[in-house]
Amino acid sequence: MDTERFEALIDAILAIIVTLIILEIPIPAHPDFASLWEVRIEFLAYLVSFFIVFNIWNSHHNLFIRINKLNSTIVWTSLAGIFILSFIPYFTTMVSEQFNSFFAQACFGSIFILLHIHYVIQAEIIKRADPANVALIIYLDKGEHNSLFEFILFTISYILGYFVYPPLIMVGCLIAMSYWIISDQYLTD
Repeated sequence: MDTERFEALIDAILAIIVTLIILEIPIPAHPDFASLWEVRIEFLAYLVSFFIVFNIWNSHHNLFIRINKLNSTIVWTSLAGIFILSFIPYFTTMVSEQFNSFFAQACFGSIFILLHIHYVIQAEIIKRADPANVALIIYLDKGEHNSLFEFILFTISYILGYFVYPPLIMVGCLIAMSYWIISDQYLTD
């Protein structure tokens, strides 16, 4: 399979996911700043979710420019990650409606944990599919080091979210995504 065609499919799915997230933000009751301020939590949840989707898109782009051999295992593994990500509109809505709920925040954060587990599995599958591609293997190895830092950050966020303030889980996710975007930029240079 051609990687460009597969990347176009991923782009389309991610565009639909972002569209579903933005459609969940309610229209303010009145056309004034006070009414707009009432939906600030929904906008915050959208912002974090948008960064997640952008990060996945950016990571896929940076990964697939290095892949020489695309096989069905890589395709299905990538689609499994997109399947996990497709729950983000649902959990974004849950978080915006129950922002201070540990359960809602924990469900939202579970997307990150599952995506990081997925990344580690996918990296191994891709390395086995093309062991001669040194640039790809170096890129994936550097990304796995980032995953460990982010997993530690998620663990701390969950503990603080449980004992102190549940939205700290979302803050931890935002910090992890920002770190991933910045480090991924340096991995590609």
